[in-house]
Amino acid sequence: MDKEIASGSVMKSDQLLPKCTITCTTYNHSRFAEAALQSVFDQDYQNIEIVIVDDGSTDGNVEVIKNVLKRSPYPHTLITQKNTANIAKNVNRGVASASGDYISFLSLDDVLLPHAISSKMELVRQNSNLVFVANTCNHEIDVDGNFLKKSFQSPLYDKNISSASDLLEIEYENLGTVYLQATLVSADLVRAVGGMDEDISGDDLILRTKLFKHMLTRPEMEVAFLHQPGMAYRKHDTNLHQNTWNQIKTVVDWKNRYFPDRPLPTTCESWIELFVDRSIKRNDMPSIDKARKYDPIFERYISSYLKTWRCRRRRAKNALKRMLA
Repeated sequence: MDKEIASGSVMKSDQLLPKCTITCTTYNHSRFAEAALQSVFDQDYQNIEIVIVDDGSTDGNVEVIKNVLKRSPYPHTLITQKNTANIAKNVNRGVASASGDYISFLSLDDVLLPHAISSKMELVRQNSNLVFVANTCNHEIDVDGNFLKKSFQSPLYDKNISSASDLLEIEYENLGTVYLQATLVSADLVRAVGGMDEDISGDDLILRTKLFKHMLTRPEMEVAFLHQPGMAYRKHDTNLHQNTWNQIKTVVDWKNRYFPDRPLPTTCESWIELFVDRSIKRNDMPSIDKARKYDPIFERYISSYLKTWRCRRRRAKNALKRMLA
């Protein structure tokens, strides 16, 4: 693992402001990294540092990043390493190198919107008890930066929710509350919960759950939400959300660890059905068998679904298509 550290042009007067470290993870984002970093450079909050962890990119991403960082107005650290395919480990490495009072997160295929940091730092400067500040809606863009949705709303949009218990329940029911991208979190809080779990996937879901659970017994810790976009999520062919198996495996691992006594959320049940339907369409029964062996939850739900009339009809339809092809 290599680390390059460079200073920026933060003025002494700005050093009196709380520091925000923007922790960036990236892998093969050479097409998008410049736009992502420029969106950081364009922030109007002055006391920022940038920490970037590249997970062994093979598309020239590191060279792009190094060239773009030459014009960075902020101090920055670039960590390069062999590929781990472990986002949680990469985020934790970024956090370990962060010196900020607060941490924000960004993947270098996405972009921050103007005022994404200053709008949150203003709130924490007014209320030192705030440890978690997030946007409840965001933009979605395509590979060329064109808007797909100008307001992708989370389950918290336009709601006045401030208790950790309510946030945990919404997290459980919806398998998500807010994007961690552009969210501001107290660095002490991130470290108190041990960062992300490196032994299971589902980095955002896991970290939010750990943060909210930690806050349950600490009522002095407060949260705040901005009902306006803070970043633009870029949709492209390699987005992790497109891997249905990874999604359902993440939820089962998460439930077993953090909600062992509760049933599987109904949202995940529909995802399992989608995974089975897609596997059947591809005639990929080995993937279904792999899932059934992974955890008893999968065996129970998949066995039940395979017996339904809907699934049997789908299997017969796909078998007929293959015979006629």
